[in-house]
Amino acid sequence: MQNQLDTSLKLEAKAFDCQITERMCHGHIPDLRLTKECKWFYNNSWRHPEYVHLDFGEQFELISEAISKYGKNTNFHDASILEVGCGPGYLSLELARAGFNVTGIDVSEECINVAEKMAFDDPWKQDRVGLKYLCGDFFSNPDLQNNLYDAVVFLGSLHHFKDQLDVMGKVSSLLKREGLILAHEPTRDRATKGNAVFLHLIRVLLSLQNGFFTEEKIPTDKQDYQQKIDKLFAGMKYEDEQGGNIQSISDNDAGHKEMYQALSTVFKEILYKERYAFFHDVIGGLRFDDATNVSLARYLRDCDSLLCELGVLQPTEFFYVGRKR
Repeated sequence: MQNQLDTSLKLEAKAFDCQITERMCHGHIPDLRLTKECKWFYNNSWRHPEYVHLDFGEQFELISEAISKYGKNTNFHDASILEVGCGPGYLSLELARAGFNVTGIDVSEECINVAEKMAFDDPWKQDRVGLKYLCGDFFSNPDLQNNLYDAVVFLGSLHHFKDQLDVMGKVSSLLKREGLILAHEPTRDRATKGNAVFLHLIRVLLSLQNGFFTEEKIPTDKQDYQQKIDKLFAGMKYEDEQGGNIQSISDNDAGHKEMYQALSTVFKEILYKERYAFFHDVIGGLRFDDATNVSLARYLRDCDSLLCELGVLQPTEFFYVGRKR
């Protein structure tokens, strides 16, 4: 079993090593403040700084505000924060700039190398409280000490862990008394065919106005329509058409049910928010003029939020804040 776990971690690390290396070679800047337009991304929020602000910037604000609002320890603005699965470090870096003492850990050596470089080159580093990165396994890294952290954060990484109760137990041991766990996670298992139908409609309408990165033709018949929906549905779940993971071996190891049940079992819930369903899959692909792209991206995000709130679309991400019992 341990050999299987070691192999999975190596494969997971390799997938994200390759991803970040390719991205950096094409001009990617994983920094919420310094990122620039990167047209290598054909349908990703990192394509344009305004999309980054709408998407990842909003996530940072949610997390930062929740830590400040719900933390109970003295001088919580100087709190010790651990980000698990920090990737190239854009969230850890921004949290450190906000005044938190941050540690980021990831299995990808290349991601950690990039994160450390971004931290070293940071023009605002003289104002930071503390920031360091660790490369390795969250469960066994000796530098992670029990009862050390005021908050542990997962941003798009918790769903890569199959045994959620083991994760929660580890997090609980790392947290100080009444410490926080924060998770902002995709739940692609909750994507519905209805979501896919709506997304397809949006893509076709944009394409008809020459405003999308790919040509989306109106289906010729019901069979053609169903095939298009099935393909789009698989993509929304980050799966190939055979049901295999397309990002990494451990992607989608846990869905909403597994994550939420484990969180609720170990921690006392403070906040739970359903988030969005589709806008991440569209805004990076907009191809109108810049001003139109930015205003349309904001409108699509707000429509997405309202449609989820009204129950028209099924949200496929959530934000959770819990306290150590």
